Amino acid sequence: MTEKVLPREVTSVLVEEDEGSVTVTWGLGETAASEFKYFGYAVYCYGPDGNGGKRFGVRFREKTTAYGWDHASSTQANYAADSVTATSESIVVHYRDADLGPKEIGTIAAFSHVDGNDQQVDLTVSLLR
Repeated sequence: MTEKVLPREVTSVLVEEDEGSVTVTWGLGETAASEFKYFGYAVYCYGPDGNGGKRFGVRFREKTTAYGWDHASSTQANYAADSVTATSESIVVHYRDADLGPKEIGTIAAFSHVDGNDQQVDLTVSLLR
């Protein structure tokens, strides 16, 4: 079930990579803002050499959108709202036909933003491959 959610503090981030897809789950806590135009959450990762980076995010505005951005090729895949399940306790996004990119991860972290201003940065990510 997807319900209207407010921006919330991130309590945990789990990234699961399967063959052909990436699923990101943001655990949510207390409300982070009561007034906003839009807000979102994202995860980014790079190889040990700082290359091969990708970003997976979700944004809430009039409509919900999700995206996967590949820094190496400067391409973006957009995902419909049906890829997103949002409640007051968590947000789960399933990115079909996606992968994290590098076989070895050097950096993986997450952040949240409200109206384009970072709220939480360098959040720890649990990775299951």
